[in-house]
Amino acid sequence: MHKTPRINENKFQTFLYIPPLWDFFLIQKKNKNNLKNIFVFSDTYFAVIPIPSTFSSIKFYNDSKVVNFYFSFSNTFYRYFWNSLKTVFYSFSKIFFRKLKFKGKGYYIYKNIRNTIALQMGYSHIIRLYAFKVHVKFTAKTVILMFGLNKKNLTVCGFSLKKLKPINIFTGRGIRFSRQIVYRKTGKMSAYR
Repeated sequence: MHKTPRINENKFQTFLYIPPLWDFFLIQKKNKNNLKNIFVFSDTYFAVIPIPSTFSSIKFYNDSKVVNFYFSFSNTFYRYFWNSLKTVFYSFSKIFFRKLKFKGKGYYIYKNIRNTIALQMGYSHIIRLYAFKVHVKFTAKTVILMFGLNKKNLTVCGFSLKKLKPINIFTGRGIRFSRQIVYRKTGKMSAYR
């Protein structure tokens, strides 16, 4: 008896949440490739999302307004494409957050009217960070909450602030992201004698 070898399919499933102020419908072109497009629109914006021809099924859940895409084959490009597409799509209706914490004696951070962050981190001068498209709020003395609509600007501003005073591996002082794991290095043996 001869058995046919099975082809290992790389299955991929992704979800797209449709916000409350948005609506969508599916457009199917009558051609050989059977291509489909999703037309997503609101009162202000609209977008046409192309669906690759390797898809297997599309399901819409009306109670949660989630579209489920199931692909029988996908590679790294498809995964990167859908993750980037969801980030851009959610930026029209979703606010992104970054939380930073700082630790150290004598460290002081404040913000002026022009949304400029000024840092006194033990240096001889004040360091200023200009955040034009990012809103900054101080939830505590050592906690900074940054939020905005553009994820790229928020990430650049967060890493610029973290780069000004990186974590010291011996003392643990400096600026870090919230929930970031910080590994401390043990000191010299003479410190314990």
